[in-house]
Amino acid sequence: MAKFIKSADCVNAIALDDQVVEFCFVGRSNVGKSTLINALANANIARTSKQPGRTQLINVFDFGDYRIVDLPGYGYAQVSKSKKYEINQMLIDYISNRSNLFCVFQICDIQHITEMDIDVFKNVSKRFVNVYIVLNKVDKVNNSYFNNNKHKIAKMFGCKEQNLIPVSAFKKLNISYIKRLMNILTKKLK
Repeated sequence: MAKFIKSADCVNAIALDDQVVEFCFVGRSNVGKSTLINALANANIARTSKQPGRTQLINVFDFGDYRIVDLPGYGYAQVSKSKKYEINQMLIDYISNRSNLFCVFQICDIQHITEMDIDVFKNVSKRFVNVYIVLNKVDKVNNSYFNNNKHKIAKMFGCKEQNLIPVSAFKKLNISYIKRLMNILTKKLK
């Protein structure tokens, strides 16, 4: 059963020095990272809020064979400039230096992909082969939207179409696919 382990304000404070694989979730504020974690856990283990920028720490969750790390949202948040800088440094430090990190899931709103989303993807892709773009909130668009736009979205990011995963955390669409993918990637490392 999945469970919350801890919150940390820096990479060193995570202090879980073991060989457990970590998948991190990164994305803009209010894109649904916590809701997605709850859908994957099939329980409310991550705090959700309608107010952008509520997650300001690195939150670590145990999923048995692997961990999911929820990073603070980048972009819009009702915090001071110094706090935004601190959060950005925390993201960069975790993604650049965490040895357990194996794969990044970048969560984006399928209707509102920004230049910042594309910049983050390009920077993360420099370090990791395993980067997936989770296009959340597909329940808010018509059924053919993803199929009609996946080529254009992949081109925007400069990635392969197979690295795009359309989901609805709210309706639990493709949640089982992400779980299977994490299990497959974890087994490859063993």
